[in-house]
Amino acid sequence: MKKILIISVLSVCINIIYAQDKIIKLTGDTISCRVSEITDDYVKYRYEREDVLNNISKNIIKEIVFISGRVQKFNELIIITGEDDWEKVHVTNLESDIKGLVKICEVNVKSNAVMSRDVGKQQQKAMEKLKREAAKKGAHIVLLLDEHTTTYRGAPSVAISGILYKYK
Repeated sequence: MKKILIISVLSVCINIIYAQDKIIKLTGDTISCRVSEITDDYVKYRYEREDVLNNISKNIIKEIVFISGRVQKFNELIIITGEDDWEKVHVTNLESDIKGLVKICEVNVKSNAVMSRDVGKQQQKAMEKLKREAAKKGAHIVLLLDEHTTTYRGAPSVAISGILYKYK
């Protein structure tokens, strides 16, 4: 009976010593570590038996499961399978939103100057074109670079350029 008790206590102690936090990335990869700090942009952590402080962008983290069992959620995975998912594409002008993501390419789109004199409608058309192009290329976020409006014979045309990003 004493042996069983001693083995049980040792087992619990070993589990406590080697228990770790788990950072679960949006790609499904898991990092077993000890989370040290969470800032506005990054999660700082250390691997077991290492002193080096690492950091990872919060943009690519789904959640952290702490040693205590508490789960802190960060992001939901956006799945883009083709152009039909264009409405899921997120457009931003904040560089902090793309930290840790992989750049695909730069795109330029333009709404067609038609009889409509409504600049707002032309902006919507150009933004939809941008999102459709992003979805076609598998991107889930676009960093806006430039947007400008020109007029030809009284009809406005809107041009937008941006950089497409995706998870790893």
